[in-house]
Amino acid sequence: MTSPESTSAPTETLTALEEVYAQVKRVNRDLRPTDRIIQDLEVDSLATLEILLALEERFGVSLVDNPRAAKLQTVGDLVGLLDELRSAKTS
Repeated sequence: MTSPESTSAPTETLTALEEVYAQVKRVNRDLRPTDRIIQDLEVDSLATLEILLALEERFGVSLVDNPRAAKLQTVGDLVGLLDELRSAKTS
């Protein structure tokens, strides 16, 4: 059985990502885990950096310097990495 925290964390993370995406791209949109960051969301390298920096500030984790961040392809990949980093920070 999963704890309430583990089921709510991805939703919280995805909601935060949607908010940051809306600020950076000036577009309100529901994001899906299968959305490809570059192709589907039309995020260029500068916008990617802005999004990562905003998420770092919001969650207190390091994304820009994380080598795994360069390999992110989808929203689900980014949410998974954020959740992992947030979980490691609290343990």
